[in-house]
Amino acid sequence: MNPRFLALILGWLVITGSLTAQIAGKEGSDPTACAKYQSHYQDLFQQGDFKGAMPWWILAQKTCPEYSKNLYVQGVKMFEDKIDKEPDPRRKNILIDSLLWVYDCRIKYFGDDIWSPKGYVLGLKGISIQKYRRQDYQKGYAVLGESITLMGVQSSAAVVITYMQASQQLFKDGLIDTLKVLADFKTSMGIIETHLEKNPGDLSFSLVRDQVNAYFIGSGAANCLTIKELYADQLPDLKTDVEWLRKVTLQLKKTGCTGSDLFLKVSEALFKIEPAAEIAYDIGRAHEFRNENSKAAEYLQKAIELGKKTDQAADFYYELGNLNYLKLKNYEKARSLALKAIESRPNWGKPYLLIGQIYADAHGEVFSDPWKQSTVLWVAVDKFIKAKSVDPEVAEEANKLITKISDNFPAPEVVASRSLRDGDTYTVGGWIKETTRVRSKKS
Repeated sequence: MNPRFLALILGWLVITGSLTAQIAGKEGSDPTACAKYQSHYQDLFQQGDFKGAMPWWILAQKTCPEYSKNLYVQGVKMFEDKIDKEPDPRRKNILIDSLLWVYDCRIKYFGDDIWSPKGYVLGLKGISIQKYRRQDYQKGYAVLGESITLMGVQSSAAVVITYMQASQQLFKDGLIDTLKVLADFKTSMGIIETHLEKNPGDLSFSLVRDQVNAYFIGSGAANCLTIKELYADQLPDLKTDVEWLRKVTLQLKKTGCTGSDLFLKVSEALFKIEPAAEIAYDIGRAHEFRNENSKAAEYLQKAIELGKKTDQAADFYYELGNLNYLKLKNYEKARSLALKAIESRPNWGKPYLLIGQIYADAHGEVFSDPWKQSTVLWVAVDKFIKAKSVDPEVAEEANKLITKISDNFPAPEVVASRSLRDGDTYTVGGWIKETTRVRSKKS
């Protein structure tokens, strides 16, 4: 016989012998019993009779545990069904132990499966711990962490979100520190972003990205320093990436870091690409917070120009008016902007309060004569009254301002010396140019 042909025959016998041995091993020491148990439990399982299938499943698992990965996939489903239906806490706890044991068996016998290896099964186990044993979330977190370490970017969306949920809870309970939460967030977002680069339309990972952000911010670990550490070094490379810029600005806003250098740099980079009114407004507010008033006014004006026809126009006018009032002391311009805010949103009380406060603070500058100065206060109170009449939400603040300003009205004898009485019509001049009614200070 040809030696080469003989070698091929021997090789084939070795291979087929090995396969036969694998099959025999999968069927256990009693292949007949294995086939019987497998058949019985499968028939009942397919009919949805989990209660009837379970005793046969147990016999199949005991007789031939290596027969099929499906044995454990279906075992999980049956145990979950029993857990969900079991009213007795003690028995439920035993069933949960059994469910986790099923995952361990699957790892033991099929942990090297190419499609669902050990890391994949650990992810399922970690999710089950979080679902059924919330008090053991520290253990669930560890199992999920091992799963992510093994699976890397192949981790599922469910594993990533459950891991971050556990991380948030551990931090709140003082079991991990800020840096660990930050590391978990980086790991989770790295998996999500890698997946979305390959599959941009994947809705599950898109939703999970938002949830992971929410867990990170809601954990309390997200502060200005951690977010700076997370993103500052990435800015030079990603300053033209609109999605990244939006994500970072949103996180900084939610954590109250809008006065930070990073917020301004990221927001201004985003504004260059996407010159939107809301972005200009946020930048203006950030500069205002930092007392960079000229820059604040510049961006708030841009917000007005870009957003005149939007629902937020009133906010833009009001904010620039408030800046002119408080910081720039340009009272006339502040009033003009507040009036624009009222025009944009007539039933909003805050612009009326602003005008009243402008009058109250400016009365000494509008006139040098003490009498005329006091008349400006009547107009201020008119605005406070108007504010609460159009907007009940500002009523409490308006009433406090009315009480405060009314204490500075002219005395009754001063009013009488002008041949006036309470309730008379009176026109205030200067740049105020408003008609009001006379009021004297109450004794």
